[in-house]
Amino acid sequence: MQKRTVLFTAALLAGLLTPLLVQAQSPKEYSDIRALGTSPQWLTTKVYIEGAPDVDVKDKYPGVVGISMWDPERNRYEFFYTDTGQSKYEHGGGGYFMVTGDRKTHILVPDKGPYRSIVRRLEALNNREFTYSREVPRDMVATNENVRIYVVHAPYKGPIKTTPTQ
Repeated sequence: MQKRTVLFTAALLAGLLTPLLVQAQSPKEYSDIRALGTSPQWLTTKVYIEGAPDVDVKDKYPGVVGISMWDPERNRYEFFYTDTGQSKYEHGGGGYFMVTGDRKTHILVPDKGPYRSIVRRLEALNNREFTYSREVPRDMVATNENVRIYVVHAPYKGPIKTTPTQ
């Protein structure tokens, strides 16, 4: 019940804070959330810092790298390690997700783990690419200044098969 309250509050705030201009734009600019269901698995292919799209820094942000599964019908997600296919569910790597009405914000509400919700800016979403950005401490070191990272995913066609926990 508490997660639903958090999810509802986040959606309400996002809707109230969205400028009317954005809501009046043509829908052709927006991502289609159903595109998450066009591949059973998505793989993180690149992570870069704002202003440096040619420099891949996946090794400095291992917490955002992996294979992910998205179920748009149930609004459920789960993350997996790329080397073993093991689920990250027990450590906050699974739960509910939503996309705001303007289709520019992607919100995760983990079932478990240290975070109540994670708000990400949706940069691209189609059947070939899923990219989001968010602010995190540089190199994921809590005392460092925040930077905006971009996390790029593509449909995964490799040998690791994942199975959702929930």
